[in-house]
Amino acid sequence: MRGGDPRSLREHLHMSATHPNTFAAASVAVLASLAQAQTDIDATMQHGGVTRSYIVRLPPGFSAEDRAPLVVALHPSVSTGADFKATSGWDGVSNTHGLVVVYPTGGQPVGTNGKFAWNDWEFSGAAPDDISFLGALIARVQADYGTDACRTYMTGFSNGAMMTNSFVAVHADKVAAIAPVSGGWITAYGGSEAELTPAQPVPVWTWRGSNETFVTGVGKSSRSRTQQDEEQLAFWLDHNNATLVSTVTETLNYGVPRTYITKLHEGDASVWFTEVQGTGHVYQPGAADLIWTRFFSEIVAQSPKCAPCPADIDGNGAVDGGDMALVLGAWGTTNAAADLDGNGFVGAGDLSILLAAWGTCP
Repeated sequence: MRGGDPRSLREHLHMSATHPNTFAAASVAVLASLAQAQTDIDATMQHGGVTRSYIVRLPPGFSAEDRAPLVVALHPSVSTGADFKATSGWDGVSNTHGLVVVYPTGGQPVGTNGKFAWNDWEFSGAAPDDISFLGALIARVQADYGTDACRTYMTGFSNGAMMTNSFVAVHADKVAAIAPVSGGWITAYGGSEAELTPAQPVPVWTWRGSNETFVTGVGKSSRSRTQQDEEQLAFWLDHNNATLVSTVTETLNYGVPRTYITKLHEGDASVWFTEVQGTGHVYQPGAADLIWTRFFSEIVAQSPKCAPCPADIDGNGAVDGGDMALVLGAWGTTNAAADLDGNGFVGAGDLSILLAAWGTCP
């Protein structure tokens, strides 16, 4: 497993649960002065010609100089980032453990009451391109709030869990680990696992409720959620070259006592699978607390793209005129080295990130 000792993680599991702009650098300086109560920031950014919204949760005592970890938390269908913020439990984890949480809202409107879904399992770039948006959002939050690119994680519930798997299939280098909770699988929605091509092993902790036996999907591809979860697990075991090490059964109390059965698989990266007994289709009780304290907090990515100075394109140890020349020279192209925000082309967002990082690399 990247950045963690699997043995210590297994031992830990036995414990009881307890807009891009040129003023980005100034934004970081202002945010660094926040030092008392937690802060919620309602924000927007332009992406794909559309205004996208998200909420940033800053913990008590936040300082951009601390390079806090970042969790991207994705809501289910017929919901919003604000809805998931209110119900997922991640605000409490942010307060206790000092991490930044971002709650974006999906790009696909559902109905007329201001609710949205994620355009999951869509790899063609068709609008709304939520995969590209989430990549750009991560870069934006890292630039604006100084979060640690090597400690960036993603979790989601239901449609948000499917979006989590969709994102990491394309951008495995942008997150250190994922935790999809009670989400369907691509094969039930007319897609193929051949479309899922993560470029590297990815630590994964998948969750389900034991009562999730209903059928979901599209047309003839529909299948029981139990089968979908089995297929999801098999995919990640194969991709991470992981095998079963142990099964842990424990009773944890998040509101009421429940039995949690977790299968721990280790290999090139960890694959954990938890079934909570007696629960249905919910963001499982205690998931936020457990995912952070037992999994995300133990993992640091090793990808070169999460190095402390990603805007140092020419590798000279500083973000300076040479890097600016490279960005300007690649303006309007798809040059991957200069596409700092990962949105598929070089433009104002990349220049904003470069200016925010200006100076000697840490």
